[in-house]
Amino acid sequence: MSQYVKIPVTATLTGFEDSTKFYLVNLDSTQQKDSAYLINGKLKFECQISESVVFRLYPKPEKKFIYANFWIERKPISLTGSKEKFSNLQIVGSPINTIYKSVLGKIATLEALENKLMDIYSKETNKDKGEGILKSISELNKEIINIRLETIATFNPSLVTIKELYFLRNDLTTDSLRLLFAKFPLSMKKTKYGEVISQYLLTGPIKIGSSASDISGKDFNKKSINLSLFKSKIVLLDFWASWCGSCRMSNKDLAELYKKYHASGFEIISFSLDNELEDWKNASNEDSITWINISDLMGFYSKQAANYKIRGLPHSFLIDQNGKIIQILSGYGKNSLTILESNIQNLTKK
Repeated sequence: MSQYVKIPVTATLTGFEDSTKFYLVNLDSTQQKDSAYLINGKLKFECQISESVVFRLYPKPEKKFIYANFWIERKPISLTGSKEKFSNLQIVGSPINTIYKSVLGKIATLEALENKLMDIYSKETNKDKGEGILKSISELNKEIINIRLETIATFNPSLVTIKELYFLRNDLTTDSLRLLFAKFPLSMKKTKYGEVISQYLLTGPIKIGSSASDISGKDFNKKSINLSLFKSKIVLLDFWASWCGSCRMSNKDLAELYKKYHASGFEIISFSLDNELEDWKNASNEDSITWINISDLMGFYSKQAANYKIRGLPHSFLIDQNGKIIQILSGYGKNSLTILESNIQNLTKK
């Protein structure tokens, strides 16, 4: 990875009261956050980056949350805009943002309509009407995905379009993903977005009965641990993160399962998709994780997680003594945990 550099980011904004507090957060690593106060309509930040990445700028939330997303490259940029049209800031000094705005512009109207329908759905009490709204949202989402795919196919290759392909990797067949990925030069295939896509293309279908792929990570003592070390064991491979509320609830249930079945050959390997060591460590201590707990601190850009095509959390795989996947748990639910315990009981009797 390249060395970190400090990038000046300035903004001239109208419509806000003087001394309004603004935040600037790295969307790839939400822990990297800076803040500044608006003075005479001016903002100044100094961002540390090692690569081009998307940031979000937003004022201290009032009744309505407003924000603007934009790329920060290894060069100074300046922003200009108003409170009324905050999501459409004018950006000078960053060629990548010209591409980014072109991509967003193609789907902006549809996304606004989708958000409006989501708001209506959240307030709808009639079941039939609610299902009708969900159907409309689903159709809109398909249209948005098709436009995004067309953008990847027709725009010149860039960080913007390879990141789009990274986001849509689960929505494509392997052949379609491979075809679109082939458009990009080697330099972009070696970015964190490209490396995850490459791993996806190497990974077969993840389904019950499949052989569990080996993955590795390091624990808090920097000791490397591989899944393959636990052959002949019953293993729950659990992907989680400190910021995931459902994962934290799941950890409490896993602690009980570990106590009950560890002596019978049951192991848990928790793989954290955190970016920050301290966040991972603090959450692990709070949740009393005493089982194997590893990470590569790459978040959703982890090639290890890509081995299991992880897109949402929590996501777990119960693996039997022969290395076969017996159960796949997506999300958090007591019913799935009941089935999980039943499967563990059956496996420990063998």
